[in-house]
Amino acid sequence: MRLLLMDRDPAELSGIRWFLHTYFPGDVTIEMCTSMSEAPQSIQQFEPDAILLNIDLFPNNRLTALNHVFQKYSGAILAMTTEPLFKNALKAIDLQVQHLFVKPIDLEILKQKLTTISLRVPQINNAVERATDESFYYQLFIDSKPSSIETARHFTMIEPEHSETLNKLFNWLQQTAIHYHMQVYPLSDSIVCLFLTNDRKIVEKDVRTLIKEWRLTSNSSLNIGIYDGEPTTLKNMYIFTKRALHQSFYEGFGHIFYASKQFEAQPFDPLLTPEEQQLLISSLEEGNLEAVKTFLYRLSNEGIYYEQDDLRIHLTSVLAQIRRFMLKYKLHEKAAIEQNYRQLFHLIIEHPIFYTILNGIILFTQRLIELAREARMEKRADYVELAIEIIDQQFQDSRLSLPFVAHKLGISPNYLSTIFSKKQGLPFKRYLQQARIHSAMKMLVETDFAISEIAHLNGFEDSNYFIKIFKQLIGMTPNRYRKSY
Repeated sequence: MRLLLMDRDPAELSGIRWFLHTYFPGDVTIEMCTSMSEAPQSIQQFEPDAILLNIDLFPNNRLTALNHVFQKYSGAILAMTTEPLFKNALKAIDLQVQHLFVKPIDLEILKQKLTTISLRVPQINNAVERATDESFYYQLFIDSKPSSIETARHFTMIEPEHSETLNKLFNWLQQTAIHYHMQVYPLSDSIVCLFLTNDRKIVEKDVRTLIKEWRLTSNSSLNIGIYDGEPTTLKNMYIFTKRALHQSFYEGFGHIFYASKQFEAQPFDPLLTPEEQQLLISSLEEGNLEAVKTFLYRLSNEGIYYEQDDLRIHLTSVLAQIRRFMLKYKLHEKAAIEQNYRQLFHLIIEHPIFYTILNGIILFTQRLIELAREARMEKRADYVELAIEIIDQQFQDSRLSLPFVAHKLGISPNYLSTIFSKKQGLPFKRYLQQARIHSAMKMLVETDFAISEIAHLNGFEDSNYFIKIFKQLIGMTPNRYRKSY
């Protein structure tokens, strides 16, 4: 890519040029123009693919005169301004600039914009090759008619481990294209390489060499998909090979995937069952990290695959239970932990490798367990929420009582009684009775169990006492309640 920098400050332009040469080593040619009177000549001689100019230096009448030169001899235009004034914004609109920077320039955003422009720059030398590229992309996404392009070349797709290196990979592949006898076509997240041979063994040898050389060049990996099926349209080759590359979600990078060898996704319910939710919460409360690991690693058993979207939904459900655990111990009030939680959410939604996502959840969970343990020791936990959870889990146990729960939480019964009544608006004992009675109401309607058995299953050792409490809370006896339904 050819880039022309235009500003009166040569020191600032030199800094920008140094930064871009560092990020795009060998991939960008940069010229500088510090004299506005020489701008038209610089543009005509250099014919840049992109221009970054200081829009403050050009009056409107000068921009009008230069606009014809811009359109004829240059590609994309980026502009910068010292003052974000409305008149400068109008200048940018008139020039149809792709982005207006306010000084000092955010170099990371500049890098992103130039990367996008670079991927769109046609690396061709004549109109014949340009027409061939247009024909290729048309057939790749639209045309379904067979052609010589689909059958005379071996179709492969390459994905870099890190998406931000796609531009560098594309330029690197172009430099090696002659040696490997291939044509290179960039896409938004991958690169198509057409090897000028039908001998699959030669292609396999070449792509293995590409993986090794790229690792030495960039210290990162590639995944390469090879279409090895029957001759078909370019569009179908793309679809089947892209689908094969989806296996990198499980396998990671540094692999060759064949279109003919694709896994079959097993049916999987992405939502957590009540039992799974309870298992996770219990494991977190007990500080049982191994149980959490076992629960997560069951999703990555060798030879068993599930749809990516289902797994991501499942893991966000896991994260919701982790969130509940954070709230109980007020861990969300720690800025660093809250930030890590949000980063983990994006990891689950966006990261291309499943194993990395699992490890991220495990490491975060380990940290939460340690912080929760510290919170208990410092009595910073929300003991009322913890008590309610114990009630919800164990109300069927007739031994469950205020002293029992207080002992489990490591606090005094009087302290628990005070804070529970203050927060919930009713005594601990009454809350426990309500939990038991609500469960009993459901059993009275949904089962034919005897009244005494229902009382026993819901923590009442004395069925007469159960009837008494039921009538106090519901306004009728259990038997009458059952008959009313």
